[in-house]
Amino acid sequence: MLEFLRSRQWIVGRRLALIGIILILAIRQYGGNVVTLLQRPHPERDITITRAEFRPELPGAKPGWIIGFRNGSDKFTYDEIQLEATYMDDRGKVLERDKLKVRQKLPPGGEKLIGSSDIKSRGAAKTGTLKVLGAQEVK
Repeated sequence: MLEFLRSRQWIVGRRLALIGIILILAIRQYGGNVVTLLQRPHPERDITITRAEFRPELPGAKPGWIIGFRNGSDKFTYDEIQLEATYMDDRGKVLERDKLKVRQKLPPGGEKLIGSSDIKSRGAAKTGTLKVLGAQEVK
């Protein structure tokens, strides 16, 4: 039995087991940090719309939006957020789709609530929804 503990196989096996334990502990402790270092900016995933309220009845001929944004990224700041707006009538029928660009700097972990006027008059549109298409990363 003592001869096995002195053998080359035992020494190599013990070293491999120690390296495996160290790797498991390192991944558990620092794995999330390594993943965030390797991530690229992904505005569609990072930016969420917390509030999207279409207001067709604002004074004047142009409607407006009240938009809430949240940046879920720990690392990236975004600007010039590109949105797809879908306009619907009071029965929910889609009338029109359009692209909007909001020039708003959104820092990592930040949250903003903004008001934005629409460029066009939207006719019979009563409600609307927004979807994030992309954004510029601020360096």
